[in-house]
Amino acid sequence: MHHQGRIAVEEVLFDGPGRFKFAFVNADASQVFWHNAPDGDGDGEPDQPVSIRVSRGLYSVLLGDVSLAHMAPLSPDVFAQPAVYLRVWFDDGVRGSQRLFPDQRLAAVGYAMVAASVPDGAISAAKLAPGTLDGLSAQIAALTANLADLTRRHEALAASVVSGLPEGVPVVSSEAADPDLLALGLSPFMNVPGQGWRSGGDAGGSDGPPRPFRDLDRPGPAGLGRDPRRRRALGRRGQLRPGVGPMGAAAGRRGSGGAAGSHRRVDGRSDAGVRRAGCHLPEHGCGVFAGRLFLVPLATTDAPAAREGHLAVWTGARMLVWGGRNAAGLLADGGLYDPGARTWQSVPALNAPAGRVGAAGVWTGAQFIVWGGTGESGELGSGAQLPVANGMVPGAWMTLSAVNAPSARSGHTAVWTGQRLLVWGGRSGDTFRNDGAAYDPERDLWSPLPTAGAPAPRDGHLAAWTGREMLIVGGNTAGGPTATGGAYDPASGTWRTLSGAGSPRARTDAAGAWTGAELLVFGGRVQGVPVAALQRLNPQPTWYFYRKP
Repeated sequence: MHHQGRIAVEEVLFDGPGRFKFAFVNADASQVFWHNAPDGDGDGEPDQPVSIRVSRGLYSVLLGDVSLAHMAPLSPDVFAQPAVYLRVWFDDGVRGSQRLFPDQRLAAVGYAMVAASVPDGAISAAKLAPGTLDGLSAQIAALTANLADLTRRHEALAASVVSGLPEGVPVVSSEAADPDLLALGLSPFMNVPGQGWRSGGDAGGSDGPPRPFRDLDRPGPAGLGRDPRRRRALGRRGQLRPGVGPMGAAAGRRGSGGAAGSHRRVDGRSDAGVRRAGCHLPEHGCGVFAGRLFLVPLATTDAPAAREGHLAVWTGARMLVWGGRNAAGLLADGGLYDPGARTWQSVPALNAPAGRVGAAGVWTGAQFIVWGGTGESGELGSGAQLPVANGMVPGAWMTLSAVNAPSARSGHTAVWTGQRLLVWGGRSGDTFRNDGAAYDPERDLWSPLPTAGAPAPRDGHLAAWTGREMLIVGGNTAGGPTATGGAYDPASGTWRTLSGAGSPRARTDAAGAWTGAELLVFGGRVQGVPVAALQRLNPQPTWYFYRKP
């Protein structure tokens, strides 16, 4: 049964994920005919809410839709009552669950559901107007004839396309043995391989560090100098941007998180221990010294506690840091950093997921989603989403559904497609994984990803979203570090193998970015030894050409 409404909080239209509870009651609520979830404490209010996306105050829901978490089925027997009222509770994630007034009496739409219980054969021809079925029967006969004619024309057209192709006219496919083309009598005669991998930071190619890191080798203006120790540290975490010098640079570190945007931020763990320091690159003017940019330290007032193994994302206005661990143990807190004001704001703890490391997280444009990782008792198969209204003020955490979710794991990856979160790979104990699932935050639903054609099981790999495919590259397998990879297309639900041309380097825990045309991969490790090679991949597949013999 469809229901929609409008929600305002303190006279401001609400926007973001909301939690709703529903019940059907009589006029004075002395009787409850249905509620979306059990009422264990008997207070008349369901115990569990239904998560619904609210846009500019408007929301819509199908009451009784069991595909929604915490939504009970709705029986037509409810409308056997003479008068039924809908009662609604709402929670914006800050003020708790509050009842909306007044209860709304249901009109005839709800009672139309009673028609589902009409006994078979109860509606006779006497209930229909004379001649009602005559015109309908004629229309059905005409449609059947039209369908048969269209089927014949389609078959004739398909046959004429093949038979009418002149000899030598090519047809292109991405499959080496396309069954449809082979069935039409076409034969493969050539292929154009994908471009594969290229090495180095420019078209000429080099297997060494990219140019910004080479710039640090040159003597700079007075006060910059040459600092091999800092140069080595920045070589592990840096920004591929020409002319960046070491002045004000953060100390070398590992296990840090990064968030891309107009500034590059570094925050995490140094080689000497856990740190709370960080820095960012200013976008305009300020920080330019003798033609170079220098790093501006992040403010430490109200900053999150020192940590490593945490997550960091860029919301479009702030950097959000969450999770990780330090000497005190696993952490389930974090902070939002405003680079303009140089201020920190705490991430809410209400309903926050358990502390963890090795998790995967993404920013969707409206919420931060975290899933999986390693907790106090091992790998986790849980997660949560944190709505951040207008990219600025965070609400309360909302737990992700566990139905059809991936198995517990750590060292996996996650990408955001614009509509779905794709989780893939990782490790559960000593078992490497090559499965995963897609998560729809609007409906709080998981759907498994196919494993047919997927890359070999692994963890510590790199994942990137191209706008059409999820790329999986490198990582650690049961046989050690690998250079292999694959691409997953959510539209077709299929995997394909990425090209191995160009001698890609086997590595794990590498950093990478999608430029809009190619994947850049840098750093990582092989058996504990750091890798400094920058490599680039154009993921275009091999094209296979067929023609009529």
